[in-house]
Amino acid sequence: MAAVSTNVVISEHDDLTSRLLDAAAEVFIKRGIDKAGVAAVARLAGVTTGAIYSRWPGKHEMMIDALDRVMSREFHDALLSHPDPGAPDVLASLGQDLVTSRNRSADCLLAEALTLARRDADFGLMLRRMFAEQEGRLAEIIDEGKANGLIDVSLETESIVALCHAISVGFVMFGAIDRPMPSADGWDRVIKRMVAAALPANQPSHNTQTTGAD
Repeated sequence: MAAVSTNVVISEHDDLTSRLLDAAAEVFIKRGIDKAGVAAVARLAGVTTGAIYSRWPGKHEMMIDALDRVMSREFHDALLSHPDPGAPDVLASLGQDLVTSRNRSADCLLAEALTLARRDADFGLMLRRMFAEQEGRLAEIIDEGKANGLIDVSLETESIVALCHAISVGFVMFGAIDRPMPSADGWDRVIKRMVAAALPANQPSHNTQTTGAD
């Protein structure tokens, strides 16, 4: 099986920027975006606010980068979960992780961001741009899967990406209201069925993640 491109990986930051983004995520989750201040992030990271303002105009821009960092980590982990990943494997892994590897911090941070986006048009634009970048990474994998004969070319890439993102955001909302998650086994069967439906018509079964789809 052809591997997916290695250029869809987490962005690299210098050590201080990484520390600031981790601190920002923690502060935003604990206090909420409205009550979180740049000074609190600086204190947690052990630096002055000047280190923040030299990198971001304000806390909204910093929050977008913190959220992108958290989400990129999850995406990168899905790519690393297979030694030679193909598009069906990555889609299955991303879907299964919605139940088996929930990142509560990422859920809380994204819920905060979505709430703020409803009130602040400028922040909403930044969030849409971040989503577009995340979706672009997944679209590359799907398009490569089509080129390698692993994904049905008659299925629109944009629609597959939109479905994946909609399901992911929906699970974030579940987390916000503490809705119980489905069983891992039951959800795994659903994900395998969905991924199997995206295979080319001349490839009725898949011999890795989606084996056993029924």
